Amino acid sequence: MMSLEPDREYVVFASSIPPISRRSTWRLFRGASAVRRQLGATDGVVGFSLLARPIRKQYATLSVWVDNDALASFSAHAAPHNELMKRLAPEMGPTKFVRWSMKGSDGLPAWESALERLGATAKPA
Repeated sequence: MMSLEPDREYVVFASSIPPISRRSTWRLFRGASAVRRQLGATDGVVGFSLLARPIRKQYATLSVWVDNDALASFSAHAAPHNELMKRLAPEMGPTKFVRWSMKGSDGLPAWESALERLGATAKPA
């Protein structure tokens, strides 16, 4: 993870990824490890996290990016992430996405804030 520069503006991205069934979660888990490795080597990502609550069928992502271009490049064109999204799409309920800006001096975004923005009411364990 990169250090946050206090005066710099960053892009925060959160997603809610609800699988239709618990069986779908295994494919999500397998794909998530490849995406985690990919994110670790991606230019422009400051940090990332996956919230996984398999029993509740609740999954969410939270990431911080240096700018919108870095996020867009990863989201639209980068394999294995884009391949996983296509493969899992038929097995997922309605996915929600939110994006906002923050200053480095704000510190890392909290899961509670991300879940509120996504419209989820459950607090992270």
